[in-house]
Amino acid sequence: MSRRWLKLDTGVVQHFDRALGALSDTVQTGTGATLRALHGTQGWRGVLVALCCAIRDPAHDLVAGNLTRKQIRLPAVFGNRVIGGAYGWLKAVEARLLEYRLAAQLSDDPDRAALIYNGSLFPESVLASVADRLNRERLFIEAGFFPGTLQIDPRGLNAANSVPRDPAFYLNSDTDFAAPGLPDLLNQRATKAKGPDPITLPESYIFVAFQVPSDMQVTLHSPWVRDMHQFYNVIRDAAERQPDRVFVIKEHPSFPLSVQGDITPHPRVIFANTNVTRDLILGAQAVITLNSTVGLEAVLMDRPVIILADACYDIDGLVLRARNAQDLDHAIKRTTDWMPDAALRRQVLGWLWNHYLVHARYDDLPSDLGDRLDRQLNRSDL
Repeated sequence: MSRRWLKLDTGVVQHFDRALGALSDTVQTGTGATLRALHGTQGWRGVLVALCCAIRDPAHDLVAGNLTRKQIRLPAVFGNRVIGGAYGWLKAVEARLLEYRLAAQLSDDPDRAALIYNGSLFPESVLASVADRLNRERLFIEAGFFPGTLQIDPRGLNAANSVPRDPAFYLNSDTDFAAPGLPDLLNQRATKAKGPDPITLPESYIFVAFQVPSDMQVTLHSPWVRDMHQFYNVIRDAAERQPDRVFVIKEHPSFPLSVQGDITPHPRVIFANTNVTRDLILGAQAVITLNSTVGLEAVLMDRPVIILADACYDIDGLVLRARNAQDLDHAIKRTTDWMPDAALRRQVLGWLWNHYLVHARYDDLPSDLGDRLDRQLNRSDL
């Protein structure tokens, strides 16, 4: 029999309710719903005690990602100490109250596992924390690396996931992981700006893929480069040290703010926000990214990739890594005669496509989703 799940009312995973049916309970996370649930199990006295405890000890650690995200996206508002402080405190009180409710619900139902969307932001961060503290089984969910796929992983997502990093796992296996096929469709990314025509690309260049600075890939998994302004400065300084190199940057189309008004331009660091990402990868001598899925797309297109942050595809022989300016200079020089190991590339991509990612979408889930989740939780190769 399939395992039973507890999930939250996050809109992205709303279709899991229908797909799982009676195997899933969804918790409403609004403060009113939380207080009503506490009243139903503990009465008014329990509600007052919970409120006093939450006010006295707000869960700031469980909402830190939300505050950081607001400060990055709306710096003029949430960069204000009063506004940012008030927002952070209110969210932290909400998080503590939700923590009390989820802890009670999971304690009353010891066989139920937690189904968590991303887990880095409130309210999902609360479910992740409570399930971990109570030693409950967990699965983390997020969009996959290729179109029509999902990451569903018991350990975490992206750099924190269970993808093996040892090249021997892939090269020493008797299984041809790519035998069923490799992905042939890439994410069609929107352009950052509307109106201007794509630029004419230089004959030789290194493509630099910017990312969303408020995303967990940057805030949690990028210890060297903390934002896109710093990323630009890293590339500009590299251009100064390597006068024969041209760098073409594309900012992430889903992030509303551009760095271009706040930087010192460089003649060999060019922005190509209206160009198609696939074309930028195909024409590049190499690709530099922090840890974006653009890096995997570049590996799929057999391009040298340099990553500056923690990534699940940080595998020796598949990509080059740089954790400081000296490393970056060395990696850039290597791209003139370095390519990903062909056998390793095939095996890694095949394992991700055929053995790791779940072929589904948030709004188009398999009818046997409960069994699929059980298999992901119990896999021996993760």
